[in-house]
Amino acid sequence: MSAKQESRIVFWGRFATILAVVPLLILGYVDGPPPRHTGAPGDGNTCTECHLGTATAGSGVEITFSGGGTTYTPGVKQTLTVRVTASANVYGFQATARLVSNLAQGQAGDFTPTDARVIVLCDDGRMKTASQACRPETPVQFPEHAAANANNTWTFDWTPPATNVGDIRFYIAGNAANGNMQDGPGDRIFTQNYTLTPQAATTQPPTIRADQPVLQAFLGGPRLSPGTWLEIYGTNFSSVTKDWSGLFTNNNTKAPTLIDGVGVNIDGKAATMFFLSPNQINVQVPDTIGLGTVQVEVVTPGGRANATATATKVSPAMLTTPAFRVNNKQYIAALFPDFTTFVGPAGLIAGANFRPAKPGDIVSIFTVGCGETNPASPSGEVVTGLRAVKATPRVTIGPADAQVQAFMAPNLIGLCQLNVTIPNVANGDSPIELTLDGTPTGQGLQITVQQ
Repeated sequence: MSAKQESRIVFWGRFATILAVVPLLILGYVDGPPPRHTGAPGDGNTCTECHLGTATAGSGVEITFSGGGTTYTPGVKQTLTVRVTASANVYGFQATARLVSNLAQGQAGDFTPTDARVIVLCDDGRMKTASQACRPETPVQFPEHAAANANNTWTFDWTPPATNVGDIRFYIAGNAANGNMQDGPGDRIFTQNYTLTPQAATTQPPTIRADQPVLQAFLGGPRLSPGTWLEIYGTNFSSVTKDWSGLFTNNNTKAPTLIDGVGVNIDGKAATMFFLSPNQINVQVPDTIGLGTVQVEVVTPGGRANATATATKVSPAMLTTPAFRVNNKQYIAALFPDFTTFVGPAGLIAGANFRPAKPGDIVSIFTVGCGETNPASPSGEVVTGLRAVKATPRVTIGPADAQVQAFMAPNLIGLCQLNVTIPNVANGDSPIELTLDGTPTGQGLQITVQQ
């Protein structure tokens, strides 16, 4: 970070330091201007404040949008390209995105630089980074050039708000400069603005199917527990198909509860959204729900749909997939410590590494529905550190009990990891079962052992 960029963040207390910085400000901002120089309402200025002259509106600078430039889909990231079209020796820009309902202060979405040539400033002059978000009291963001140079084109990402917030307007000021580091004639400022409207969402009310509407992931059964993952099936959930990509907040550690304006409430609590399509939603159950019969509610711009499910303290289910069903046997998706080799007969599935486990091997099994952990694992948050499962786990392979450690899988959301030591059992395929506090999975999975 340059000294001038640092001056946006640090208060320069000494008079001598201020005197050293002032001449640089007079000569314009090679590193990019302070916030609010786009010409948008509430900004008051464009780059002419330092580069003199009069800003020319409607030409000389442009933004192109990967989404087409006329609409946005809530929560769906677009790549923006800024280009100063007038000829010059060096170029610069500053842009902003505002809610039309609040053009002066309403930040619309989130900007992310994709290379070192672009930075994003917050309204208070602080630089927005992966580890430092803009403060709630100064939320307006300003992508701009990190250093003026002879390249007149910049790209960066913009993620719209997760819900329909009405029309969004982009403002941009571009500088085509002579590069002589002096004020006066020779630098030309151009401004432009664009308005994006929200993409029309389905207006048909959603329905949740009557036959097995809510199924736990990996299990395919109707039970659920706090923190587990669910699949919900029905119609008119959405007009698009998308997942939670680009919607994380809090430095990419907190998952969204809305995708494209669609959400799910379980026992009156907002669930974490992972996947949305016209006929299916995948969510993580909130960790604060009660037990017994609970309401499952799908909420869309077109209406609401309700179903009920039975919540229990734990509802364990071990990771497997339909691809692991071979010769009428459903194999567990257990992994060796390299996390690239699966436990199973060699060559079980083309293109994947498999080998049998031997007694004494430690393999990892991922599960859902493990219930509470110590310390707690809030739903929708990426787990860090060791968080042991409170429920007592028991893993059996064939007739033998296996040693097992159960904890939340680090750097993931809502998955438990079981480190299982393979007991001394006969060669070949054996049934493997997990119970938590006496509750079995009932999945009928197989694991392969070879001494």
